[in-house]
Amino acid sequence: MVVPPSFAENLLWSGGLWVALAAVWASICMWVDRDARQVFGNALPWNLLFAAVGVLFFVASWQAGLGPLPLFALLIPAMILGYVALRDTKARPTDKILSATFARRMGRRLAVKLGMEREFDKIVAAPASTGGLTRSGPAPRIVLLKKDGTTVDGKGAGLDRETSQAVKTVQDMFLKAVELRATDIHVEPKSGEEYVVRCRIDGILQNVVSIPGEDGKAVLSAMKVLGDMDIAEKRRPQDGTFTVLMQERRFDVRAASAPTNFGEKMALRLLDADGGIVKGGLGSIGMKDAVVAQLREIIQQPHGMLIVCGPTGSGKTTTLYSALSEIDVLSKNIITIEDPIEYRLEGISQTAVNVAAELTFAKILRSTLRQDPDVILVGEIRDKETAEIAMQAAMTGHFVFTTLHANDAPTTITRLLDIGVEATLIQSAVSAVLAQRLVRVLCPKCKEPVKLSDDVKQKWGIPVGKDVTVYQEKGCAACHGTGFKGRTGLHELMLFDGGVRELLVGRPSIQAIRQAARKAGMKTLLEAGISKVLAGVTSVNEMQRVAK
Repeated sequence: MVVPPSFAENLLWSGGLWVALAAVWASICMWVDRDARQVFGNALPWNLLFAAVGVLFFVASWQAGLGPLPLFALLIPAMILGYVALRDTKARPTDKILSATFARRMGRRLAVKLGMEREFDKIVAAPASTGGLTRSGPAPRIVLLKKDGTTVDGKGAGLDRETSQAVKTVQDMFLKAVELRATDIHVEPKSGEEYVVRCRIDGILQNVVSIPGEDGKAVLSAMKVLGDMDIAEKRRPQDGTFTVLMQERRFDVRAASAPTNFGEKMALRLLDADGGIVKGGLGSIGMKDAVVAQLREIIQQPHGMLIVCGPTGSGKTTTLYSALSEIDVLSKNIITIEDPIEYRLEGISQTAVNVAAELTFAKILRSTLRQDPDVILVGEIRDKETAEIAMQAAMTGHFVFTTLHANDAPTTITRLLDIGVEATLIQSAVSAVLAQRLVRVLCPKCKEPVKLSDDVKQKWGIPVGKDVTVYQEKGCAACHGTGFKGRTGLHELMLFDGGVRELLVGRPSIQAIRQAARKAGMKTLLEAGISKVLAGVTSVNEMQRVAK
């Protein structure tokens, strides 16, 4: 005889199931809220939809018991699948859920928890194009060097399994970054559950891979060891440097850690120490032939000053080194003062700023003038003292290259006046100012032609009736879904001719300086961008993003 369950047993069973369903539903709603914020930028519509369905289910179960459960058991997965399918149309290729990449990532995370990641990597290796850190086939050897030259390879005696795996992950991370042509790597904690690795590719940050929380902490510790940073100190920012060798290439890495609300993060700047990008000279960085010819004439002068201006990351130092590479290092004494040294070139004396040792730009520049230099590169003008010393050097038989943070070429003059430099000094010392920006180049494999809209034609001064074809980004495997591959420069060269110098007698406005420069033949950054669009090099959206 079967004894029917008591009321207490029924209540416990149904109540426990109700609580379990509520916990599952709350977890689903929390994930949808977090994911929708990242993908769509607005989670409110999705929060309302999922919350309404949840309330409907629990009201129905309160009124009719668990009878509606089969209906909701079909409805809820369908809702989740519909949401995932829709969010995948907006997400980056590396963030799609309905993809082999996501399945592989989840599989590897489970394998790591079970201690079977090596076996997993052998069976299911992620191809290079998916954004994973693992790869099939033999990979180029990555060598990690501390500042003192000590090799860290994760194979030394006494290293535990977790540390060895962390070093291997760091090597794979740098290998992937170099393949993607990244200039920066960011390792950031998210919600305390995982670390996200993002790479700055062509000036834009892109997600590459996610690392489980404990593995991410081990990776950060390994990189702090490389940079001679205190692994126990996680509450204060720290800086460090180390070197990465891959085949014939050498990268100097600047590491900077900082605390966040979810834990410690780290930003890594990759500097191509061999200077391969600058060895092609001024003709290899996207300048127009007319600008290249004018600059070559300027930098061969026995004295004067060339100022390159632009925001951080606009390629100012690269342009200066491209100019230096066109000067004969055998017949001239070239000295650079930098913070830090970004490219290492043969035949050039390079000195790094060291504030801790009281070696500032101004102090090093004073001593440099006693070294009989012909050409001096001052990494950046930050104050009145450095500016005045550099300009006095430019007036006494030296040619000086330097950079300044300013929006465009005419603004550079007012910026110098604002920091206290005399107008007569600027008038006598400066030969030219070059403003620049970097725009992404359209991927040649997937760019697609479009007709230029009438609104854009009107803004650019193109006859509305004229049929103009330009190109726009699309996205493919070759460009990792971005539509762009590589960058080129937009340049605005302002020569200091008689008209511009005459204005400096008083305190000219930016508009007056710009008008005088335009009268002398200066092409603006916007005009340089328009020419790149019409030539099919970049898109309208990208040009407007950079040169507004």
